[in-house]
Amino acid sequence: MSYPNHKNRKYKFRLNKDLLPRVPEYLSEHGFEHDRSKTWSMILCPFHDDTNPSLSINLNIGCFNCFACGTKGGDLIAFHMKFKKISFIDACKDLGAWEECK
Repeated sequence: MSYPNHKNRKYKFRLNKDLLPRVPEYLSEHGFEHDRSKTWSMILCPFHDDTNPSLSINLNIGCFNCFACGTKGGDLIAFHMKFKKISFIDACKDLGAWEECK
């Protein structure tokens, strides 16, 4: 199958997941206390007024779920989008994972 417009792509940039920061470093950088010795860690949820850690986050891929307010997402980009209230592309740029297509 031929794709005649493949060279005339609308988008000149793309997400490169290899450039994303590691979840534990991201959490530390943003002031979240977490246990690095486990795959899953409980942190204070930034999406509601939390006094007990109620947000569970996977330290390998970043998927998360708050057992108090119900906020959830599938990766670090989704967490950053909700945390900073920004778009997908802005989150990718902010995390340093938005690169020019070659």
